[in-house]
Amino acid sequence: MKIAYLDIETDYVGPFNDKRLFRDHKNHNITILGLRILDVPPDGTSAEAAQEANDRFFQFVGEDLSRETLLLTLGGVGRIVTYNGRSLPDDVKRSVGFDFPVIAAQFGIVLDREFEHIDLVPECWRRGLYGGLKEVERKLGLERELPGKDGLWANQTWRKYRETREQKLLDEILLYNREDVYMLRAVELKLRSIPPTAR
Repeated sequence: MKIAYLDIETDYVGPFNDKRLFRDHKNHNITILGLRILDVPPDGTSAEAAQEANDRFFQFVGEDLSRETLLLTLGGVGRIVTYNGRSLPDDVKRSVGFDFPVIAAQFGIVLDREFEHIDLVPECWRRGLYGGLKEVERKLGLERELPGKDGLWANQTWRKYRETREQKLLDEILLYNREDVYMLRAVELKLRSIPPTAR
């Protein structure tokens, strides 16, 4: 089965400067979308067993991303994995996430209606793990190559890049986004060894 791991970076252009901004999906412009597509064996064993040619990574920057490009890249994918990406309410807290609602607002695609979807946030909650992706990674003993960066840093760095067009700034955001995407798989594999404690 082809599994896609998806994460977006955004530039918020709305009126809020508190937590409401995370629900103001229409005012988040997607700056970078990272997508790792793995051909995972049917028994769910690790992707390391798959051939390197079946592990592909894509990044779309700003205007390079369109509805058509995204759907074309996702062609043949059986499942998408995100961290707090869901646009449909989960069955733990009945809340929605971020990535898919922003994609829906920008491109008119509700990805978790079009594809099978696993959001790692409710999976973490079922195992007593709370917090953002970086916090959960730390709790699971996962280490980043680029520590100390977050979505706010990515937004601010994107704005500096747009002002200066300094390639180094864009390269830093691309590396950050890539690590976010690759950590999704690492978290997913770690969660398999932790039995759910609540639903």
